[in-house]
Amino acid sequence: MIRISGPWWENRSARERRVVVNLAMLAGLAILFTLGLQAERTRERLAGQLPQLRASLAALERDAQEVKRLRAMPAAAPASATPLASLATNAGGVPGAQVAVIDERRVRLSGADLSFAALLEWLGNARATHGMRVESARLEALAAPGRVRAELVLARS
Repeated sequence: MIRISGPWWENRSARERRVVVNLAMLAGLAILFTLGLQAERTRERLAGQLPQLRASLAALERDAQEVKRLRAMPAAAPASATPLASLATNAGGVPGAQVAVIDERRVRLSGADLSFAALLEWLGNARATHGMRVESARLEALAAPGRVRAELVLARS
């Protein structure tokens, strides 16, 4: 039990003391209720986000496996005599992509809504036929499954 003392408290009548104690208890209960309500809201929000976070984790794990698979592939022998312009005309393998030759060693592929599977297939072809490797890449997953926004620069190794 909390004991209150002091001149201010001692100068209060018994009725005033009861009112102050009751108000203090009421304020404490209101604070506890508010904290409990906030905790419940936070729990519900986090429970709603859990399926999305699990799906993101699964996608990241699939991407990590794909990276391991691609790193395990043997290096492709560069095809030095093949012109890079054929890669630009071969962008038909990635519908919606724009491919531009930057110089004699590099090409840029970009697209706002591309099939990830078609993009991987095109990259494998660029590696096998032209000895190209990804120099820089910026990929962003779109809401639709298997669709990405991409900007890649490939260079001959």
